[in-house]
Amino acid sequence: MNFTPQAFSGGNVFIDGIGCIGILKSFEPPKLDYDTIEATASIGKYEKVLPSLKPLSAKLVVSDINAITIAALSTLIPKIIYVKQNMTSVGITQKDTQIVATMGGVVKVGELPNYEMIKEIEHSFEIAVYSFVYEVNKVS
Repeated sequence: MNFTPQAFSGGNVFIDGIGCIGILKSFEPPKLDYDTIEATASIGKYEKVLPSLKPLSAKLVVSDINAITIAALSTLIPKIIYVKQNMTSVGITQKDTQIVATMGGVVKVGELPNYEMIKEIEHSFEIAVYSFVYEVNKVS
């Protein structure tokens, strides 16, 4: 089995099905943490591992300001957010891998851009995630 390094080559964000809201600069998905509990049975003690999302948040940075990203700051209605990313292997054979992260949640922190002359505008927001699916080449 050969190992070929991979790099992210592009991404897009969809909020409630509306795409092309800007260039995805960075995406920090929720961290998958596994809790270990100790249980007792008739044959003795054993450990059981339970998956959980910790922390229950994800952070996105987008380089555009528009009505869709501003509307996402409303906490009245939960949002469905899709982050589609492409990953390319570097080497003799180019192989593209698609990653799709689907999250349901509400924006808990929204950072509007600072005013700086001749600097690219970046808008970031952190989402309180209540559902999360991560797919690599349509396999979750």
